[in-house]
Amino acid sequence: MTVLVDLIVNFIRFLQNLLARLPGPRPDYVVLDLAGSYPERRVPRPRFRPWRGLPLVPEPEESLEELRETLERIARVPGVRGIVVRLGDLSAGLATVQSLRDALRWVRQRGKRVAAYLTVINTPQYYLATAADEILLPESASVAVVGLRTEITFLREALDRAGIAPEFDRIAEYKTAADPFLRRSISPTHREMVEALLDSMLEQVTDDVAAARHLDRAAVRAAIDRAPMTAAEAQAQGLVDAILYEDELPRRLGTPEREAVLLPWAQARRRIPIPYRWRRDAVAVVTLRGAIVPGESREVPFPVPYFGNRFAGSSTVARAFRLAEQLPRVRAVVFYVDSRGGSALASDLIWREVERLKRRKPVVVYMGDVAGSGGYYVSCGASRVIAQPATITGSIGVVSGKFAAADLLERFGLHREILARGATATIPSAFARFSETEWERVRHEMADIYDRFIGRVAEGRSRARGEIEAIARGRVWTGRQAQERGLVDELGDFRLALLRAQELAGIPAEREVTVFTVKPPRVAGMPAFPAALDQVRRTLARLSALAAERALLYMEIP
Repeated sequence: MTVLVDLIVNFIRFLQNLLARLPGPRPDYVVLDLAGSYPERRVPRPRFRPWRGLPLVPEPEESLEELRETLERIARVPGVRGIVVRLGDLSAGLATVQSLRDALRWVRQRGKRVAAYLTVINTPQYYLATAADEILLPESASVAVVGLRTEITFLREALDRAGIAPEFDRIAEYKTAADPFLRRSISPTHREMVEALLDSMLEQVTDDVAAARHLDRAAVRAAIDRAPMTAAEAQAQGLVDAILYEDELPRRLGTPEREAVLLPWAQARRRIPIPYRWRRDAVAVVTLRGAIVPGESREVPFPVPYFGNRFAGSSTVARAFRLAEQLPRVRAVVFYVDSRGGSALASDLIWREVERLKRRKPVVVYMGDVAGSGGYYVSCGASRVIAQPATITGSIGVVSGKFAAADLLERFGLHREILARGATATIPSAFARFSETEWERVRHEMADIYDRFIGRVAEGRSRARGEIEAIARGRVWTGRQAQERGLVDELGDFRLALLRAQELAGIPAEREVTVFTVKPPRVAGMPAFPAALDQVRRTLARLSALAAERALLYMEIP
């Protein structure tokens, strides 16, 4: 069946490639616009989209997977000399920007020239642009490479004024997920951790920019401290190569005899052949994005404070792993994790699927912008763990508690009576403070989860528990710091994770494999078009699943 499908697909591609040879303009350079958050894997797009183009209905963002496919097509064409990258608003995290840099450097390694054209320049945009052969900008541009920062809002005083009592505890001192609710200002350990993260990330950016621009590291750091600067100042300091307007690009990239032909990808793609495919061995990709919860995965149309709009359900992820296990052509699995964690129970259930599957097929974890707390819990047992230098990970710790709103009700003249049987019956109530007995039980549960977490990491990383305990304690690390401490095996992008999966499966590196994202089978029929109230209900159900647990493996992003 697979061979038949490939024959049909390749015949269609053969016809498309015939059309690509028809007379018409052929590009010397393909113009690509890069903007957005760039999720690692493509977002499914239904073929029939009657709502396309309507206001308030955004199109799915381009993924890194799709961008790499585009670059691979361009790299195969001898007549195309290179690409021009126009950088727009990047909402991607620093680790994703590093993956984008890796993709541009891959194009250069294939003999293509890469030019980056910028108009609005901040630190992530400039950092990405340094992966190009040259950086170009108009004279009116402002180069705002001002460094990195984090901002943390502490809510304790506002909660006190509202009559809401935050009752939380944590293991251990660096587990700061509840600090914004418990404190009025940053703690010394919180400050120490965040400053170490910022130092590590700025050091990465400075080192990479200095290497790419052939500048002294001290000069790059001094330029960051002097930013923002004019285009002329940036050129004088060697940060950019030329100042010109976009209409001057053909002459800049051309030859003395003729200007270069620049075509946007939407036009050029019709002139660039599509590679044929013959699927033999396959590597499956299982994705986990968003807050980890029990049950099914959901994506809601509006972000929930503190948790976002994506919920990764343990049941959905487990079905994806089991399907990958059953497919005979799948030789290995890349587990893509981009999550701050969530439910301790759900994290353990997913960890079990990784642990079970890797005994039959290699499982390589690739971490996105963040894979901390529960996100690290589900990753630590894999055959190999790959992260970008700027990935936020670790946070091996536990947080537990609740908001007690009895005083808030009293301020509105409402008095709530609670009648209970059992020494700890009011633990789940949002209108009762924890008693000493209840705190004792909550902390006992936290200690049990923390002990299990340490054990999982020690087993998965083949380290002594004492070694893991020393680097755990809720502390957050960058990918580079995590590698130095043995929590991560290698630094790199998704391509590296795929290569390691092939190696562990015994597939030669030069052999082309099919890579596909596993779509777990549905457990129910297709739902009717959801109403707004139904979406709210689904969101509340996901939050209720998290609230039902007394202890969470969740990480506050510093």
